[in-house]
Amino acid sequence: MGFLSLFLSFFFFAYYEKLDTYARLFLTQKPGTMLQEPHIFFDQRYSSVLSPIPGVGNLFLPEDPQFPALWVRGWLNGSPIPMKKYPREEAEKIFARHYASHYAQYVWLSEPFHAHGGFNYIIQAEFNVLPAQEQGKIDEFHYIVNGNSSEPMYMTFTLDLSSINRIIPGIGKPNSPYFIQWLCGNFFKLSPDGYKTSNGRVYWQWQNIHSIDQKIKAEWYAWYR
Repeated sequence: MGFLSLFLSFFFFAYYEKLDTYARLFLTQKPGTMLQEPHIFFDQRYSSVLSPIPGVGNLFLPEDPQFPALWVRGWLNGSPIPMKKYPREEAEKIFARHYASHYAQYVWLSEPFHAHGGFNYIIQAEFNVLPAQEQGKIDEFHYIVNGNSSEPMYMTFTLDLSSINRIIPGIGKPNSPYFIQWLCGNFFKLSPDGYKTSNGRVYWQWQNIHSIDQKIKAEWYAWYR
């Protein structure tokens, strides 16, 4: 292989999209009561190296109707950018684009922006956690992992359980390195399989993919209700 062929091969395969999503489960006081309720703090960070061909995009966050976002904020290349909630079908008509997840009935979108050769964004949000239907004191949270690209995508979803682990009654603060493995297999029910654990966090990874549309699911006993 000549130098020019090697250079072109590297050039075209250097494009990528990277998405790191962090979600932290915590308890907060329910307004007007002494009760505690669970929320999810959400932080998503995207970066990319793309073709220099001009394109148009939106910041995009799918929402599961069972777990409404209390607020959503976005930043594009370090500058704030407003985001608005739409029914998915309405968003597809307004922006003439297909927002792929069949799990989402709503999407949070920014206004369209022009991109040349890649961009960075941050989306932060807070989600309410609602009781699982007809299952007594069981709470659950779902998050939609969705993406579709002609370029390789590298995605990580991290669920941080460390703050809530320390206040589960009757468990205390064990120092065993196997504690989080026990917790994820017994107190919390997590799916899909294939996750890893480290320092009170659970994470899923997808490497070099071009399309994904699935749910991360967590379920646990709601002792605080």
